[in-house]
Amino acid sequence: MQDKRRPDGPRQWGADRRSAPHPIVAPPVSEGRIARGRLAIVLTITVWACYIAYTVFEQFIVGKATSARLAVEAIVYMLVVTGLAASAMAYLITRIGFFYRSRAHHRSPRILLDGFLAEPKTPSVTVLVPSYQEDERVIRTTLLSAALQEYPGLRVTLLIDDPQQPKTRAARDMLLSARALPGAIQAELDVPFHRVKAIHDDFAVKNSVDLTDMRTLAAEYRFAEGWLYGLGHRQEMVDHTDTFFVDHIVHALAADLGTIAEAIEQGAAQNAVLPYARLNQLYRRLLAIFDVTITGFERKRYVSLSAEPNKAMNLNSYVGLMGGAYQEVSTPLGIALVSAAPGRAELIVPDPDYVLTLDADSVLMPEYALRLVHLMEQGAHAHVAVAQTPYSAFPGAATRIERISGATTDIQHIVHQGMTHYDATFWVGANAVLRKKALDDICEIAYEGDWEIKRYIQDRTVIEDTESTIDLGVHGWTLYNYPERLAYSATPPDFGSLCIQRQRWANGGLLILSRLKDQFKARKARGQKNRFGELFLRVNYMASIFWSSICLVVMLVYPFNADLLNPILLLVSVPYFLMMAADLKSCGYKRIDVLRIYGFNLILLPVNLSGSFASILQLLTGEKSQFKRTPKVRDRTTAATFYLAAPTALILLCLYTAVRDIQLSNWNNLVFAGINLVLASYAMVAFVGVGNTIVDLLTHLKAWLYRPVKRPVRREKTTVPATRHESRAIGDWASVLHYGSVQGAAQVAVRSQPPSGGRRAAATTASSSFEEFTFFTVFQPIFELGSGDVVGYEALTRFADGSSPQEGLKAARAQGLQVDLDAALIRAALASAEALPAGAWLSVNVSADLLRRPRELDLLLAESNRPLVLEVTDATREDLDNIHHRVRIAVDDAGAGYDSLARIESLQPSFLKVGRAALAGVETEVARQASIRSLAEFASAQGCVLIAEGIESATQLSALAACGVPLGQGFYLGRPVPADRALAGAAH
Repeated sequence: MQDKRRPDGPRQWGADRRSAPHPIVAPPVSEGRIARGRLAIVLTITVWACYIAYTVFEQFIVGKATSARLAVEAIVYMLVVTGLAASAMAYLITRIGFFYRSRAHHRSPRILLDGFLAEPKTPSVTVLVPSYQEDERVIRTTLLSAALQEYPGLRVTLLIDDPQQPKTRAARDMLLSARALPGAIQAELDVPFHRVKAIHDDFAVKNSVDLTDMRTLAAEYRFAEGWLYGLGHRQEMVDHTDTFFVDHIVHALAADLGTIAEAIEQGAAQNAVLPYARLNQLYRRLLAIFDVTITGFERKRYVSLSAEPNKAMNLNSYVGLMGGAYQEVSTPLGIALVSAAPGRAELIVPDPDYVLTLDADSVLMPEYALRLVHLMEQGAHAHVAVAQTPYSAFPGAATRIERISGATTDIQHIVHQGMTHYDATFWVGANAVLRKKALDDICEIAYEGDWEIKRYIQDRTVIEDTESTIDLGVHGWTLYNYPERLAYSATPPDFGSLCIQRQRWANGGLLILSRLKDQFKARKARGQKNRFGELFLRVNYMASIFWSSICLVVMLVYPFNADLLNPILLLVSVPYFLMMAADLKSCGYKRIDVLRIYGFNLILLPVNLSGSFASILQLLTGEKSQFKRTPKVRDRTTAATFYLAAPTALILLCLYTAVRDIQLSNWNNLVFAGINLVLASYAMVAFVGVGNTIVDLLTHLKAWLYRPVKRPVRREKTTVPATRHESRAIGDWASVLHYGSVQGAAQVAVRSQPPSGGRRAAATTASSSFEEFTFFTVFQPIFELGSGDVVGYEALTRFADGSSPQEGLKAARAQGLQVDLDAALIRAALASAEALPAGAWLSVNVSADLLRRPRELDLLLAESNRPLVLEVTDATREDLDNIHHRVRIAVDDAGAGYDSLARIESLQPSFLKVGRAALAGVETEVARQASIRSLAEFASAQGCVLIAEGIESATQLSALAACGVPLGQGFYLGRPVPADRALAGAAH
């Protein structure tokens, strides 16, 4: 039963008339079609070889290349022909691979999948849907297609990447609707789930079954069928994607359940009773459709997660949280997620066996997850890291450009399926089932400030899935394209948004091309063979957009010697176009669409070259290209000036060339120029539009000529109150440094003030780019290892830009501000420490420069009303004797050797802090334990207490306690947190 409602929007002449999707399983390929495909490969290679041999003979042996220019022309032209022939060959080869796979594929029967569903424990799956300012209807469709997967215990998480502070009403509305969607869809699906679950629970306790159980099961299937039809009728119908979703996903699933219900009813009418196990399988299948948990997550809420503006880091941020329990902690820079015990956690992220990624403009057929996970659970596919079905285009597109773009998408499905035959699969990205264990293998860990950032999917390029394919190959994993059409994705409806998408696709392949050698080296090291066919197809996939675009532009622009233009060249391209025309016909398009695709690719030449050159620019400069998301809006997107002017210039060039060829009677070249002129002109008119081109160019011209004038904003000068000492670190610390107060500021800014003269003024002028230090203070608890009590806290500084305190002090030293900044850090720590538990002492780090200014240091320390410990690294006895304020001294970063013993004896500190390097191996190395035990005994005899730094495990803690170390600190005991969080931790 199809929904009679249809989108009533305008449709262009030449729009897609198809309404039915592609067959899920490709129809059998005839022997004749395979034979023609093989013949096309042989013909292409033969004609290319004959042309190269003929040209070499004519130009260099006969001697027609009488000058260096003609010789270079001949060589370049042969390279151009070779590059274009290589791309054509890659397509012809992959389509043959697709034919072989299609014929060999046998679909798993439904009863086998039902048995998999009925197993006591099925692998866990989490679906991640990254979204950035998407229309509510688009997100709802995608989430529903994910939620209605026939897979039990599914978790679907919408990864909302919208800005947290929207600047427009439309952006705010999109953010609010995205936040509300998971809960709304969950409430809808809970209705059928709870009903079916209650019936199944009653059935599960039975010892025998009868006709009543058959009829009850049939009734539940009828209920689910009706509920799904109701869901389809509630769907907002705007365009062909909604029609597809309702007719071919929701209603198709309903019809499938109705067919099962009818079969059960007929069996019951004939007094047939299915076995208990089979009835249970059918109940489990019905439950699996509605057994889903839908949530939303926003990484931009948390300062502890990456804010890189790309899809890869949106996914990485959530995948990196998997398997952990977290608590939201308020820090001066914002909310952070920190690890917490499960009983205290506010967010628990399960660690699934598989992660299914799905773009927010894509949909899945209901059996997608079930069939792919079932495949990956088979022993023969134990090393498959990524299983996917390259997406197809929605049928029924309302615009010509969307239809022809969809045709290229459907052709690419054939290419990707064929590449799997040659072990050259690439992760496409729009949809895929990822083995979590494989993701863990390729995980890379970096740090932004103190926050740990995990990268599973590389974001070095904007085609992140391609580089991740190489990473997986290096680690011995393989990828697999499931030979069915189970996923559909939207194509951009206008030229402007299409340019953004295709420019992104063309960017990055060249940058990571060199990484192929890593994969092939790793395979050779494992004793596996490297095949030329795989290498050729992988290189073609990553670089052919660049070389084919360059070759085509060279042929179009440069007036080559007429002797190089041979009619035999047509036979190089004819097999390619004939085979693509046949493939288009098999996909439901017209054979003549192959010419439309050629014209389409001609006007996209500037777009492809722009993406390729962006990749080269990143290779040279090391700066990442900006990630541009494809706009998903109902209105037309304005195309960039270059993407409109360049195709227009290309058409004018073809026109000029054709006129010149007529004048010179150069008929061979006239054919090539005339074909390009006609098809490029058709593409600009049909796919871009003359009116749209003029409007967009005028819009850009207006924006260039008339720019809004921003009125200068007067900034009031702030008067800095005089201080009691020379320090030029300024700020109203009484109002700024109250991290625990509602009115407190989040961070402290220290600005360098240009003094009246002297060396300080010269230093500041020389480094005016470093004018502001923004930081906040966190506190790490120091524990008594015997009792587990907190006895003190170490104040640590965190700079807002992620740099370390050492880097900040070094930069300040370049301006002559090292003492000023160090004093500001200590003053901020003392002010923030007011919120710490009473009775605990505070340890602050002091630089040698400030230590040698005892008057300034004493004034700073007098501001504290709690016991203080000064941590010093490079100090002498004289430096310590000059301090008049009553403080205790701790010598930092000490080892466990003679030097530490000598420092204890000479400096007589109250504490000696033993660093990570000295503690390495203390859990297992007897010699290390003896060394630390001797150091602890010597320190105790001198009236000094040992503090172990960097304790990161329970075994390390136990070993140090056994060695007689009295105090310790480290991530295992307590992470550095703001003062209010430290107070809460002490309370617990």
